[in-house]
Amino acid sequence: MPRFTVPLALCLLAACARGETPAGAQSQVVIGNGDTQVILAAGRLRIERSGALLAEVRSFEFNFAAPTAVTATPAAGDGPAVLHAVYPAKADYKDGTHDLAVDIEVSKVAGGYRFSASPDWARNTTVRLSDLDDHFFGILERLYPNNRRSPDLRGQVVDVEAVGSASQYDENWSSVFSSFYMTAHGYASFFDTFAAGRYRLGIGGETELYHHTGSLDWYVFTGSNGDKILTGYFKVIGAPKLPPLWSLGPTGWRDNDRGGAPEVLEDVRHLAELHIPFTSWWVDRPYSNGSGDWSKMDFNALFANPAVWIGQLKGTYGLHVMTWVGPQLFDDLDFPGVFPDPPHYLDLSNPDTVREWNRRLSTFQYAVGIQGHKMDRADEWFPETEPWADGTDVYSRRNKYLFLYSKVVSDALTKAWGDDQFNFARAAVQRCQPYLTAVWGGDVRSTWDGLGSNLANAVRVGFMGFPIWGSDVGGYLGGRIDEELYARWLEFGSWSGLFEIKLDDNDGRGPDRPPWVYSERLQAVFRDACERRMSLLPYLNSIARTTSRHGAMMKPLAFVWPGDAATYSIGDEYLFGPSFLVAPIVEPGGKRTVYLPAGTWYDYYDPQKSYSGGQTIQVSEPLENIPVFVRGNSIYVTGTVPLGSGKAWKGAVEPGLTITATAGGVGERTYFEFVDLFDHDVTKKIALERSPDAISVSAPALGAPAEVLIRSDGVTLGTVRTEAGQPIQIRVTTPPHSQ
Repeated sequence: MPRFTVPLALCLLAACARGETPAGAQSQVVIGNGDTQVILAAGRLRIERSGALLAEVRSFEFNFAAPTAVTATPAAGDGPAVLHAVYPAKADYKDGTHDLAVDIEVSKVAGGYRFSASPDWARNTTVRLSDLDDHFFGILERLYPNNRRSPDLRGQVVDVEAVGSASQYDENWSSVFSSFYMTAHGYASFFDTFAAGRYRLGIGGETELYHHTGSLDWYVFTGSNGDKILTGYFKVIGAPKLPPLWSLGPTGWRDNDRGGAPEVLEDVRHLAELHIPFTSWWVDRPYSNGSGDWSKMDFNALFANPAVWIGQLKGTYGLHVMTWVGPQLFDDLDFPGVFPDPPHYLDLSNPDTVREWNRRLSTFQYAVGIQGHKMDRADEWFPETEPWADGTDVYSRRNKYLFLYSKVVSDALTKAWGDDQFNFARAAVQRCQPYLTAVWGGDVRSTWDGLGSNLANAVRVGFMGFPIWGSDVGGYLGGRIDEELYARWLEFGSWSGLFEIKLDDNDGRGPDRPPWVYSERLQAVFRDACERRMSLLPYLNSIARTTSRHGAMMKPLAFVWPGDAATYSIGDEYLFGPSFLVAPIVEPGGKRTVYLPAGTWYDYYDPQKSYSGGQTIQVSEPLENIPVFVRGNSIYVTGTVPLGSGKAWKGAVEPGLTITATAGGVGERTYFEFVDLFDHDVTKKIALERSPDAISVSAPALGAPAEVLIRSDGVTLGTVRTEAGQPIQIRVTTPPHSQ
């Protein structure tokens, strides 16, 4: 195979500010994958799609040294290409008498490329890229720097390590971190390591990705939007864990459960009297015995006879029950594999530790009906220097611990319940996705700033490839809050991936905030938010269970429209699945501006109000509404689902679906991947198409009766009812004025 040599030092001197190849410079395709290519030109690796430059690698550096020369063996067939890089002798701390050679493999993966090498002499690895005026999204949930809500990290220096505490933030312990980011140019970077790192993004003419590891394992995924990019990413790290249907409805809890099981039952009973539906509940400390009200992992006297009260919650109210868990034992050390320093974390790399963890939870909790966990505390005062059973190096421990925690909890739940279980955490890192159903946005302050900041957290997490996110509705750090703030938070929560509502102050220190201590108007808002959530379950189930193909449930605008520069700094709007644009109100007064991207948008509450995309509008909503817009040329499915506490006052409810198809312009078509919750979660395609004289909707037979609403220009042109098991084939002639 041909080889060619180019001094890589040229990459530091060439005047290629925008990545152009100098006249006469040698270039050659190293490897191609679909419509993308990796090209070596003037000492730089160019990644192009259809001739457009996406990214340019200046150098792969080990121990902070760039290679002095590179030769390339282009790929043959489906095999890898190889970059033969020569590094200066000073990079070798053992023997400085000869240059060091490294073969870097360039392999095709789904949606992109992998660059890999592991020289045994290296301890540090850096990927250095040219600054192509790009914008960067992802890496961390926390609003870095200094509470800035824009998701755009261009010009920032970001540490890639799971350190959750930071008291200057409005959203403490927002602890999702990832060595994955997306760019506006249409590619994503993923450095596959748990080792701590630091990224300098678009600073001084370059982007620098550094990790404290001697191995290079770097991926580039390409795609026209975030969904396409994440499809490739999930094929590398594994498909996201799927939620059970019951976890997508309203979830209730208190931070302090000192009232025991009677208080839990009373809360649920009182909510049922107000006709406010829930589908699950979880119990926080102190429900267990041992140090820290937890370390025995059993149920204490306040929660005696757990099979009885859990059975009541399930039998009378249809609620699935979960508990708080943590990887610390505090002062109770009767457990194998406990790190010696307080607060005594468990060594989750120790098989004996994991076996005892599983035994206790299986014996004390799963056997009496617990089906999930809120996972806390893995991001706190972590013992970084104590040795691990599996020998994990000190630089990888904080990040890897979050992965192990997710995997250990998920494996235990799966063994007990199969797929009918749920776990969510405030701390996560890349590769947790197959083992962690959802994340929540940390111990947010119960203020308007807390609400706005938590919304910005949700937007950042969407870029990071964590599909399901939720907030502590009402905030964590605060008790009784004013009604306007509470209403707006409830509405935001009902249009989030995870909807969990907190009924008290943190640690029970301040006045509680259940709906019955507020006005009837707030109670009505509370009820409407939960009822709306229940009606959205068919849509939520579909978008949650297709995340391996369609990415985050809450999609940032730049995730969907990366070519629209107006979206880059927007941290307070998102596309909820393919059909809704949600713009929560995060300030008093009920008003805000909303940016509408390309397309036609219809007011969710008044479909006859339509707006053209590419503009910013002013909106005003009463306390009962949240600004939501329906995307033209889209489909969403709502319905009646017999699930949760509603059976306590509704009795038997017949299942039913409503399919709302909002047509686009002539020639436009779309489809919705409906995961049929009434037919064993079989995925079925509901299609919408508009011809010059008609609008057509088609679908295979569904598992429940359906009402199909066909809309055009904000007007409902037809309503058709179908029976369960009957294929849908509908054609509505369009009037001349709507063509």
